[in-house]
Amino acid sequence: MPKMGDAMDSGVIVQWLKNVGDKVVPDDAIAEIETDKSNVEITADSAGFIQQITGKPGETIPVGQVIAIIGTVAPTVNGAGTAPAAGLSGTSGNEEKDVPLKSATIAPVTSPSPASANGVSIALTPVKVKQTGEFKPYNSYVGALPKNLGGSASVIGEPIEIETVPGATEPVKATPVARAMAQAHNLDLSNLKGSGPDGAVGKRDVEAALAGGANGISAPVTAAPSAAPAKAAPAVTTVTATEGDDTQEFSAMRRTIAKRLTESKSTIPHFYVNAEIDMEELIALREQINASAGGDIPKVSINDCLIKAVAAAIAENPRVNAAYGDNKRILRKGIHIGFGVALDDGLIVPVVREADKKSLRTVARETKPLIDKARTGKLAPADYTGGTFTISNLGVLPGITEFSAIINPGEGAILAVASTLEVPAVVGGQVVPRKRMKVTLSGDHRVMDGADGAKFLVSLKRIIENPMEMLV
Repeated sequence: MPKMGDAMDSGVIVQWLKNVGDKVVPDDAIAEIETDKSNVEITADSAGFIQQITGKPGETIPVGQVIAIIGTVAPTVNGAGTAPAAGLSGTSGNEEKDVPLKSATIAPVTSPSPASANGVSIALTPVKVKQTGEFKPYNSYVGALPKNLGGSASVIGEPIEIETVPGATEPVKATPVARAMAQAHNLDLSNLKGSGPDGAVGKRDVEAALAGGANGISAPVTAAPSAAPAKAAPAVTTVTATEGDDTQEFSAMRRTIAKRLTESKSTIPHFYVNAEIDMEELIALREQINASAGGDIPKVSINDCLIKAVAAAIAENPRVNAAYGDNKRILRKGIHIGFGVALDDGLIVPVVREADKKSLRTVARETKPLIDKARTGKLAPADYTGGTFTISNLGVLPGITEFSAIINPGEGAILAVASTLEVPAVVGGQVVPRKRMKVTLSGDHRVMDGADGAKFLVSLKRIIENPMEMLV
């Protein structure tokens, strides 16, 4: 079951790969979903028949919404290609039935692993419905369930047991975020009029209610701890297109870049340290390594050398591999190096894991397929999540003397790498032409100081200028 990228709150249905009534087996692709990073497929995790699908190609589906139901009995297709779940349609009375179902949902990860920190996933969640009374549609029970229905909230990969009670009221449709906000403020969702799909209550509806007067109710009166007055948010300049301007809608990737990097520059106190590194020895070693390669042995790029050198420098300066969390410094256990790959409308950062423990050839063997998948939109979420340090290399473009990069949220530093240029340099008391490269470290001042960044660059400079260190 594929995991989605950080901070994802919705996905776009690209196409359905199965129809209502189709038989599926585990790992069969059901639908293709566009995320902010790439397109991924939702797969079945059990055998059965597609009972129902929700959403059309091109439609944006919020996190937590059921998009397909899989049952064990072939459905009778009705009209426009949808069918009720097998064994549930028209059921009423007090007979008790166990109906095995599978629901494909875009759902939040409650306990993300380090490789998918702060992420969300598209998952097939096993559901067992025990029916003892009046039938309520399954879709009514998505998300946290009301106590009078005897239900419980879903955790990815764990079963939900739902027992309906005769005369029970229909649970309110709401997004997970809206439900959490309402619970935190003791707000009754049944009093709200939802503005989302099928009348679902969303975050904006709850915010409006808490502001007072919206949706016909007033914000609940609750005791709140005293706090310092909140500072007014800085005014946001609104730009309006004029005649002749070309207005381009943001892609999902561009929206995510705008959101995350605004968050980074607004909340992370950046500092910058620069260094100039002689590249003569590294370039010579790389040429020697590639000249000896044959057959299917991958060629080593300058970027591969940088990944290996950065990983070695981090091992000597672990504070550069730290992140800020809950007013604490979190020293990352693994050294997972992300490297930026420029696309037509954005940037994506594949990750080489445990780069300090891998040989230079192994790094080269991993980066090439990652770059190919990045450029064709085929990266899996595991390919671009979990990085602890990022390299942004613009050296492939000619004449870039230096630049500064913005730290990826969740990391503590990023290294900006400029072009390798032939410049006059003093060597042995003589001015000679040398190939030199400028780098800039952007560091999070909450977890490291300028001295930490400087020590890291001293280590990096030594390793690159004496590249045999990377091979031992």
